[in-house]
Amino acid sequence: MSRVNNYIGLLVGLIVLTLAITIRSYDPTILATLRGAGFDTLQSIWPRNPIPPQPVRIIDIDEASLKSIGQWPWPRNELATLVTNLTALGASAIAFDIIFAEPDRMSPSALARNPEFAKSFSAEALASLADNDKLLAEAIAQGPVVNAFASTTGTQTNLPPSKAGFAQTGQDATNAPPHLAKIVSNIEILDSSAKGLGSINIDLAGDQGIARQVPLLWSDGKTLYPSLILESLRIAQQAESYVVNGSDSSENVIESIRVGDIEIPTSESGLLQVNYRANDPALYVSAEKLLRQSDLEALRPLIEGHIVLIGTSAVGLLDTRISALGESIPGVSVHAQALEQILSGAFLSRPEWLVGSEFVVTLVLGLLIATLANYLRPAATIFTTGLALAALAGVTAIAFRNFGLLVDITFPAAALLLTFLSTTAFKLLVTDRHGRHLRRSFAHYVAPSVLAEIERNPQDLKLGGEIRDVTVMFVDIKNFTPLSERLAPQELVTIINGVLDACSKAILIEGGTIDKYIGDAVMAFWNAPVAIPEHQYHALLASLKIAQHLEAYNAQPSVKSALQAIASWPISVRIGMATGPACIGNMGSEHRFNYTVLGDAVNTAARAESAGKTIGYDCILAGDVEGQSHKLAIVSVGAVPMKGKAQDTPVHVILGDEDHATSPAFLSFKSSYVDLLQQRGTPESKTVWQQNRVALQAAFPNYAMFIESSLT
Repeated sequence: MSRVNNYIGLLVGLIVLTLAITIRSYDPTILATLRGAGFDTLQSIWPRNPIPPQPVRIIDIDEASLKSIGQWPWPRNELATLVTNLTALGASAIAFDIIFAEPDRMSPSALARNPEFAKSFSAEALASLADNDKLLAEAIAQGPVVNAFASTTGTQTNLPPSKAGFAQTGQDATNAPPHLAKIVSNIEILDSSAKGLGSINIDLAGDQGIARQVPLLWSDGKTLYPSLILESLRIAQQAESYVVNGSDSSENVIESIRVGDIEIPTSESGLLQVNYRANDPALYVSAEKLLRQSDLEALRPLIEGHIVLIGTSAVGLLDTRISALGESIPGVSVHAQALEQILSGAFLSRPEWLVGSEFVVTLVLGLLIATLANYLRPAATIFTTGLALAALAGVTAIAFRNFGLLVDITFPAAALLLTFLSTTAFKLLVTDRHGRHLRRSFAHYVAPSVLAEIERNPQDLKLGGEIRDVTVMFVDIKNFTPLSERLAPQELVTIINGVLDACSKAILIEGGTIDKYIGDAVMAFWNAPVAIPEHQYHALLASLKIAQHLEAYNAQPSVKSALQAIASWPISVRIGMATGPACIGNMGSEHRFNYTVLGDAVNTAARAESAGKTIGYDCILAGDVEGQSHKLAIVSVGAVPMKGKAQDTPVHVILGDEDHATSPAFLSFKSSYVDLLQQRGTPESKTVWQQNRVALQAAFPNYAMFIESSLT
């Protein structure tokens, strides 16, 4: 491409790159979806290593538990027993992934509020009935229990009481976490007994239904509230408060959260990117075992010193999530896996400097690819683009595996591909436009059918050919030597070009291939490279159209005046044609060759054109008349000797088209001419034969010269 086109191509790439970066700055849903899918792919390839195992366990209200204890919800005295047993087995923290928003309907004391039931018992008896909520509250008070609350869009309730203190470093980050306005919490007796309260919400709205992140903090604009995960860690460490590390330069930016001896890096809004491992049955202990198994001490190794989460995997209770690994897991498992990764220190992070670096890398590599795409061959650009994408993939993998950094490869890859495609498309557009220009220029020298065949099968551009039956035509301007002597060179070129153009148009209309221009002559052939049925018929029609086009050309005032000035008007041509087998293909040297035809049919057509001088007619077909050619006005003049031929060659003259062939005048002429032709050489007197010929010439003056030449 020219230098200007290179600059334009580079500008196109820069525009596409700028547009891509601008769109990324707005971060539409489709980009967030692709980015999340990219992070999921990294986790699927390299999930978190579960070794060494962490002290986290799930007490699972599973199908076996529902079958043994009964359908959910269970009477809360059963849950009180569960909490008591877990406390006795030494759990460091017991966290409910369940909310008890209403009093237990199955509590015996609840029955006392039924008037019909109360009639059957004394006041003392009713007062002595057990209260399941009270039993659960007492069990909660005796153990390291964390109760749950949840942010909701439902009816607003009182915000949960604060069980821990918060300290902040850096600038104020109170409004950084997700907003907490409406919650669903437990009945007051249960929450007041718990050591901790934490939110069980999992952020799904921004992750297309996949549990990739969990909020560790919530805020009502004035106060911070912990998640169930943070409260479990606090209670397990017997800590009293949290330290929220904000940014030194910006408000409402959280860099990390410290709870006890553990510091947790988070996103700016306090979200934790969950680093998943494959869901493992060993993480779960059936609740039925803790409630019905007689030997509880056998479960101590699974519980003692562990953070225990109470939740459900039962399908009917509909608490399932999709993990970043694509697994369907219980919601409580998301909290458990988050706790495991915090305790193991296997954090995933995506700091702001990394996002900025992705923009810079995308811009630099995009400019490089846009530049190379305009100056290198497509293969080299494809290689370079592939190399850049491979480098991005390598950096992404190393950053994830070695440093826990979530590098977004999807946006840079998409931006680079778009830049490559746009610049390459522009280059191809310019090349195609240049190619069309060359094609238009080349089409002046090669027949469209030949050019199309070359475009379809470029591998056929080699020396050699094939044998095919063709019809060959030679067209030569009559009296060219006197014409060239009387006209100035520039005028001669103009006249010759006009004649050759008229002949060429007629040939191409009938599907002929122009082989070459030989001075004032044209060579053409039919039935190659594209097969043409009845190719002789089309060649004969082309010869008739040449006469029509020349008549129109001669009628042009400028042509008429120029030729009349030298007594050469009207200008005319002789046409010789022959049909037969010939070799069609590329002839010449390895470095320069022409698509042409060789064979006896070529020589015969050339001789037929010369024979027109002696026959006295300008349109000659040497050889047999084939197929639909018989429909035309054709007359045989017998066998004619031709130079280089051992035997005389049958020759025909083409006098007109199909309408002419059926006219009474032509039919009468043809009958009389054939009869006269048969008399030639008979013993009849020369005088009688001469009289008949003169009479025929007088009857058909249009053919007088032809009759005179052909019969003498």
